[in-house]
Amino acid sequence: MTRTGHACVIGYGSVGRLHAGVLTRLGLRVSVLDPAPLRAPGPSVGWWHGLAQVPEVRDIDVWVVCTPTHTHLSVVASVLARDPAARIVVEKPACRAAEAGALAELLAALPAARVVVMNQYRDSAVLAAMARLVAREAPGEPVRALRVAFTKDRRPDVARGRFVDRDHGVFGYEWLHMLAALGHFLPEPVYDAYLRGPVAPGSLRTAYEPALALAAAHERTTVRGVAVELFSTVAGEGAEAVLPRPVWTRDYPKATGERQRLVRVETATARFTAELEPLGGPGRGQVRRDVHRITVRTPGGDRRLEVADPLIENAWTGLLASLSAVTCPPPDLRPLRRIASLVGAVRPRAAEAARGGAERIVRPAGAGRAPRTAAGSVFSPRQESA
Repeated sequence: MTRTGHACVIGYGSVGRLHAGVLTRLGLRVSVLDPAPLRAPGPSVGWWHGLAQVPEVRDIDVWVVCTPTHTHLSVVASVLARDPAARIVVEKPACRAAEAGALAELLAALPAARVVVMNQYRDSAVLAAMARLVAREAPGEPVRALRVAFTKDRRPDVARGRFVDRDHGVFGYEWLHMLAALGHFLPEPVYDAYLRGPVAPGSLRTAYEPALALAAAHERTTVRGVAVELFSTVAGEGAEAVLPRPVWTRDYPKATGERQRLVRVETATARFTAELEPLGGPGRGQVRRDVHRITVRTPGGDRRLEVADPLIENAWTGLLASLSAVTCPPPDLRPLRRIASLVGAVRPRAAEAARGGAERIVRPAGAGRAPRTAAGSVFSPRQESA
């Protein structure tokens, strides 16, 4: 697919606008399909209210599905009903976890279709660079531990009416990105064993907030000798009284909105930590866009280097190439099935949390009264463990 193609973005919310902007900068002509966008597309952007209004679907080189997760499968099916050979990029998650089988069956029945899932960390240049550093600085040393932490306070988004993933909770936001990061450093058999394996008893702790559904999660497990630790929260510091962030993350600054995205690899003699954009600075401001930092600690000393990697634009370059290649494999649904296992492990306690009648608080910390974190908090200690 050339960069002079035609893209149709389905769903013109904040994510749809982001992708529309990137595709325009990459040289594609962009149209929008949304019955009632919050912001009208600009005069240079075509706008349709529904799929039936698209005069010739074969004129669309790539469809971009940016609607809420629970509509992804039906939207993809609708596009493929009009054009069984459509090229489609779906914002993650690809669909509800319970619909993964139905999506796989749909694609198997339409071999001419090409569907890929957006995940900017899967082909991230900065993580690929860190993998090369691990191989060079710790030659022959297997990975002993992999630790990933992605945090953001999404309560302001909720207050503005943005979509809440009530199917997956915190697992539907950053967890798929974190699983993609794991894939850069785990040998494929180990990665596959983790994705397909059961959730070990006692390995998962969670915290709840009614407005966000499942608001924080911390998994610590061992897979074929590799310690795997994943932590994420979408409620910022409000959750930390119940589910503290891992100690190893506290040496790194947060950016605006409680954003912190860290990946750590440990071998017998070395430790590598990537701070992914946005890098935090004084006053939790953002230092620079599209710049990431890697810290290397070896017996020979410590050093830091910076890597420029505009994640979304680079991801789109790779996705367009994949959609144009001679072969395009179906989407890897193993990470989606993994988060289904995690959600299944905590669902009974999520129901218990809902019955507890916890107060609905969606204010960001510092806006009005702060969320309570002591007894009676929306983050209840008796709802922590899976």
